[in-house]
Amino acid sequence: MPMAQRVIAKIEAIVDEEMQRVGGQKMTLPNLLPPENWKKSGHWDSVGEELFSLKDRKKSTLILGPTHEEEITATVKHMVHSYRRYPLRLYQTARKFRDEARPRAGLLRGREFIMKDLYSFDVSEQSAMDTFYTMEAAYCRCFDRIGVPYAVAEADSGSIGGSMSKEFHFVNSAGEDTLLECKACGYTANEERACSKVSAEGEVDIYHGNVLSENGAVVRQCKAVIPRSCQPNVIKIKQVWPVAAKEKLEFALHATLAGNETENLLESIGYKQDAHSCLLIDTSISSQMANAVKNSVAAEALYLGDWRLARAGDHCVECQHGVLEAQRAIEVAHIFYLGDKYSKPLDLCVRYQDQNKFVQMGCYGIGISRILQAAAECSNADGRGLRWPLSIAPYLATIVPLYKTDRVSELYDKLLNVKVNGKQVFAGNIAVEDRDYLSAGFRLYDAQLLGFPVTVVLGKKFKQTSEVEVQLRVPLLEAPQQIAGVRVEGDGYEYRAFVHVDKLSEFLACALKGQFKEVP
Repeated sequence: MPMAQRVIAKIEAIVDEEMQRVGGQKMTLPNLLPPENWKKSGHWDSVGEELFSLKDRKKSTLILGPTHEEEITATVKHMVHSYRRYPLRLYQTARKFRDEARPRAGLLRGREFIMKDLYSFDVSEQSAMDTFYTMEAAYCRCFDRIGVPYAVAEADSGSIGGSMSKEFHFVNSAGEDTLLECKACGYTANEERACSKVSAEGEVDIYHGNVLSENGAVVRQCKAVIPRSCQPNVIKIKQVWPVAAKEKLEFALHATLAGNETENLLESIGYKQDAHSCLLIDTSISSQMANAVKNSVAAEALYLGDWRLARAGDHCVECQHGVLEAQRAIEVAHIFYLGDKYSKPLDLCVRYQDQNKFVQMGCYGIGISRILQAAAECSNADGRGLRWPLSIAPYLATIVPLYKTDRVSELYDKLLNVKVNGKQVFAGNIAVEDRDYLSAGFRLYDAQLLGFPVTVVLGKKFKQTSEVEVQLRVPLLEAPQQIAGVRVEGDGYEYRAFVHVDKLSEFLACALKGQFKEVP
């Protein structure tokens, strides 16, 4: 719809500016893709049923791209042959497709969506890590400018892969993700990836894990030893003990042991060592028990690490004394350090320092259409309508005449004269409500529902005394009782004032002062 399209255009403009600021070059990749490179990289199997596929008239398989790591890697391989052309940062903003099992909440989880994805190419790991942190800072600037409060969280890389990733979230109860945050030091991580500190004393739980094939047969087995009353974290365990895309890893409680029990320990755990099994020991259990296990199990079958789900109330692993708190959130962006996950199987190499090296990659996605919906979810606290951040509002102001008048253009000019930080902030951002076939009440309600930051109403007072009613729905606006000498009333979310037309420009300039963030 037109209003949503204007919001999307403003989000894209912010993202474009910040991507090009860090050397991003915009391009367009095809949406209809052959699967050969996906099969080489292993992405074909890891994505599974979420991949849209079809047959053309020649019965060849094609896919609708949910992401473009393989295509951009193949493109760079054929076009870039010297290390002097690196680092390289290429991006696009395009429609993507994913066969979601449970589409929900409009644009928050749909089968078609708009996403900006940037792919970076570097000749060394250090250079690639520098790019990762440069892009993280660029993403922070994007979201600072968009104006919705956000959190940056450590995350699991999922089917995209790579050794490190971070997510950007809008904190909101409509979100599907749970973030664990330490208020003391700022540590934040997705529940799937979060680490915590728990007591090493007391009992431990022994979990039996089965890797099941597509038809339900047990393929491999493992044991996990974790603190009492904790749950094994399947995602963390898969990082060291990979499971095929069509296989499933399931755990069931096997036994509970005293934390200092070491006699016949492997027998008590129920672990039998063979080529298809492993033993996972959580680092938080007692050193006495851990040492007893390490002395009895082959090194290649033993994994020491954090294998449990962190929970709200656990102590922070970073600062040791803080406590983790849980909050629901909407993921709106995800950045990945990929290393050679795609360059190696697709043979993207470069001759550098007298060696042939696989190019180090990263990918950086922002959900443009998801930000639209997520920002709306975060901007409807009073239930009466949206309250867009000024940077992405479809229009910054609307003029609503409640009767026929030839003075609308006068008000339009007054708005154009409003300057904040020396800029005409309303230029190109004024909508005139000219649907006089609708009732006055409907038009006023519609302006509130759509979330225009400034609504200028031409009612009875305007006809009698040239006073307009100004309605302000501006995030973070701390309105005093008076602005520019005009009395203001509000409920903390929306403010109203009657302003003479000659003072309108001055009033709005004062009201909006400090609301427009300067681009750093």
